[in-house]
Amino acid sequence: ITATMVSTAKLALGLALFAVLFALPLQIHLLSSLQLPPNTSEQKNVREDEEDDGIPHYAKEGVDPIYINLFKDAKIRSDSDYKHSHREGMRGIVIGPTEGNFIRNTYKALQNAKRIRRVLAPTSKKDRKWKLALMASSEHISLLNSCGSSQQITRTEKDGEIAGVILKVACMIWANGTLFDNVITMHDTPSLYDDHAELRQGTSGYWLRALNGYRLAPYTHSLFLDSDAYPCPRVEALFHLSDHTLKKYKKYWQVPSTHAADFAIGIEQFPQASVEHANHWIPGDKKILTDFNTFPERNTGAVLWSFERRVAHTFAHFIPLVSEHIYKVVATQKVKVINDQTPFRVATYLFRRLEPDFVEHQIPMHASCRTYAGKADAGTDGFLNGMYPLQQDGKHCSECSCTPCLINHCSSAHFVTVKGYKGWELDIPANVSLSK
Repeated sequence: ITATMVSTAKLALGLALFAVLFALPLQIHLLSSLQLPPNTSEQKNVREDEEDDGIPHYAKEGVDPIYINLFKDAKIRSDSDYKHSHREGMRGIVIGPTEGNFIRNTYKALQNAKRIRRVLAPTSKKDRKWKLALMASSEHISLLNSCGSSQQITRTEKDGEIAGVILKVACMIWANGTLFDNVITMHDTPSLYDDHAELRQGTSGYWLRALNGYRLAPYTHSLFLDSDAYPCPRVEALFHLSDHTLKKYKKYWQVPSTHAADFAIGIEQFPQASVEHANHWIPGDKKILTDFNTFPERNTGAVLWSFERRVAHTFAHFIPLVSEHIYKVVATQKVKVINDQTPFRVATYLFRRLEPDFVEHQIPMHASCRTYAGKADAGTDGFLNGMYPLQQDGKHCSECSCTPCLINHCSSAHFVTVKGYKGWELDIPANVSLSK
């Protein structure tokens, strides 16, 4: 009996040992296959950071942290003033911003505004569906407000006889400010630095004020035009890119998404900057942001904004913040930036990356036309690509009636008239309508 009990005990012990040895690898395998939720403090901080700023983690990859901070700053600024912005009307055109040489800039803006008013028609304020605004420096607005006063006469004497004649005509077009529904004074951008005197690029002070102008747009749907971007009848069709409430929305343009544009602009129609400095403007890691060099510049001579959503207002804050950093920190004495399009390109590239919900549409180049006819070293040639077709008299179209262009830039290269008129002549017969 004793021997049997010992034998039974040995058998039980052997079976138990076998069970342990067999089950151990299985338990190890099961434990290794379980995917437990991460619980490290580092991973927790990453999740909290993503939830904090609303920026997808993949979008930040390779971007210089300074731009991420500027993006966050733009959101804060946008939150503080969005509710009180862009409330002067539903749709309108803004000429400018202009400053510096009055004759070359603001006087030209007045001429263009007169043309726009006649192209859009009617002239009665209560019947206007589209408003018109001037954005200019305080000095130029002060000069216009002094029309007919002794102050203006004194300025005229200083500027000379030719300037005096132009100022007289400018005052007639200005018509005591009644030409415009709104007049907006340019402001300095809310600066990240103590003063702008350190800006090294010559005209960058002006460009910063101009790039800061978008956030001051008076209308929910604001079309910004350069002073020498002259429209043709039907220019209001551009608003169908951004305003889904219009009856013919989606009838004029190809809409590449299911949402109306927060922002619409044309691709720059001039060759890219020299390849030698292309990598200089990449806003972060050159090995990660490899798509930047194929991201084209935009033509800031015509920019359409829809501020129905706050995201566009945030972008309008982001642009001058990025631009100031580029003018003051990124640009060097060797690699200069002398325009607004370089920082505008960087800001647009970054904002599209950091804010995936932002919708940009393209204004077709045959609607917003910039031509460099016959210039081999320049950009698009409107005589070749159909902007200004050849007419029966052997000349290229120079009338709104024979061009698809709704906006004509670079008037010195090729000026387009409306029924034979520039549009701002003071002697246009009352029975001549330029709106059809």
